[in-house]
Amino acid sequence: MHANNGPQWAKNAVWYQIFPERFCRTNINNPITASDIEGTTPFALNRKHPWQIHSWTSDWYEADECEKQNNAPLKTNMLRRRYCGDVNGIIQKLEYLKDLGINALYITPLQYSPSLHKYDGTNYLHTDPFFGSNPRHDIEIIKKENFDDYENASWTTADRETLTLIERAHALGMKVVFDGVFNHIGYNSVPFQDVLKHREKSKYASWFHINFEKSTKKELCYDKFWGFVKEMPKLNYKSEEVQKYVFATLRRWLTPVVDGVKKQGIDGWRIDHAIGVPIDFWQKANKYVKSLKSDCLFLGELIEPEDVIKPYLNERIFDSVMNYGLLEAACRFFAAEKEYYTANEFDQRLKELLSLYPTECNYMMQNILDTHDTERIASYIVNRRLKRFGSIGKFFANSHADDKHYRTRKPLKRELLIQKMMIVFQFAFIGSPMIYYGDEAGMWGGNDPDCRKPMMWSDIDFSPEYRINNGIRCSTFDRLKFSEDMYNFYKRLIRLRKEKSSLRTGKWRTLTSPKDTRVYAFERYGKQNRVIFVFNRETTSQTIILNNTNLSVLTDYLTGKTFTATGNQFEITAEPLSSLVLI
Repeated sequence: MHANNGPQWAKNAVWYQIFPERFCRTNINNPITASDIEGTTPFALNRKHPWQIHSWTSDWYEADECEKQNNAPLKTNMLRRRYCGDVNGIIQKLEYLKDLGINALYITPLQYSPSLHKYDGTNYLHTDPFFGSNPRHDIEIIKKENFDDYENASWTTADRETLTLIERAHALGMKVVFDGVFNHIGYNSVPFQDVLKHREKSKYASWFHINFEKSTKKELCYDKFWGFVKEMPKLNYKSEEVQKYVFATLRRWLTPVVDGVKKQGIDGWRIDHAIGVPIDFWQKANKYVKSLKSDCLFLGELIEPEDVIKPYLNERIFDSVMNYGLLEAACRFFAAEKEYYTANEFDQRLKELLSLYPTECNYMMQNILDTHDTERIASYIVNRRLKRFGSIGKFFANSHADDKHYRTRKPLKRELLIQKMMIVFQFAFIGSPMIYYGDEAGMWGGNDPDCRKPMMWSDIDFSPEYRINNGIRCSTFDRLKFSEDMYNFYKRLIRLRKEKSSLRTGKWRTLTSPKDTRVYAFERYGKQNRVIFVFNRETTSQTIILNNTNLSVLTDYLTGKTFTATGNQFEITAEPLSSLVLI
């Protein structure tokens, strides 16, 4: 493998994204209190306001008894909730993921932080103590450490349990990628708290972008994530100490050494908000992680326009990125009711996407339908009439449950048919598909925080979820139940991807893409096998003619229906809102 081509295992990945706080809870006696979550959004509420750990099974849109006393909007209280998922919960569910067919985990930040999401890290080197089984003990250990002595940082209980997670995942054939959040650090971090206290005299003053002249005794004037997120002060990469801290973090989890013994480390980093850090630093960081582990995946989160993303991949700053461009295209073809793509427009857009970046990068792209930063795909389909899928910024702003036009209900049968078409496409196209936790269980929800509901496990009974209409909780509700149908649908597609090498490393070719309909067919092919995909996004049955396939019989993998060629031509009938996977 040539170093610049990236890790070949990423081409074969079936990703599963885990949001740890909401995935699985094993520590039922978690001692977290309101004081432990101070220093993050919402700043308006603090330890003086009533608070308790939220019930995993409660109605998401119902305030609990403490929240009712806070006189705050429901969304504000949602951001304050803790459900206490933990590392051992992920370990407990590895066999479930193995059964599904997952072979690569992307885990959002585990780092020490007061928030539910952990993107405002207090300390990069440690797993959050409340993700572990002995948090109070871990907190005391971290307090006694010299923050600047990265090489001698302790391995807390939660840290060691994280290493156990990596080891167990590897034993089951799964790669593990962590979230690297290096554009900013947390409000509660030692460096930032020291600057708040000592201002210009702080030894960490150079770590941040601070205008001391404009600062007052009450308010420090500093650069923040997105310009306004108070709990996330931006880091200054002109500081060598900042760079040393990030490199120490990359190294600690890639090549961990505990008590003099080398342990199994992670297999890569997903870099959050990569645009916020100078590109030359990422170039150095990529070389560095590859020097530590040659098959390390270095993957970027870039939601910017494609001309901005291109240098990161063309110059191999990153091996690949989260494929937001493909998500936008899929939504325009499969889900949109207005300003949608016809098959020909969709085909041209897919060709354009593939032409933007090196071939090796395309095969390692993380093909997404949703993430922790978007509404769930089921809810996007339910709300698709709101507008076309436009810029990411506008999309985020228009996909929250408190928007008066937003519908929080579960998807109907017709909408599930559209969702299944999109899932088939996700597994059919060049790149590696990623499942956001719970999509396989049939979960739905608007953008943050609603896309971050507790995982809907099959052995848990949930309270009914009352819908939000016009921003108000109403009397209509939905039953929450693990979808065996959706789970098995994903499982079958994963199995097919593993069986057919053409779906992982094969080429892609359009078979039919009319200008006036949403009926589309393409194939993935290689030396060993080929698979033909037909999509009918129309609401009536459609007949598709496939010519010159050099095949005599095709069988739909999803239904078992067989088609026989007449001469060198297939006449395929596709039901409304359906996919055919022909092998």
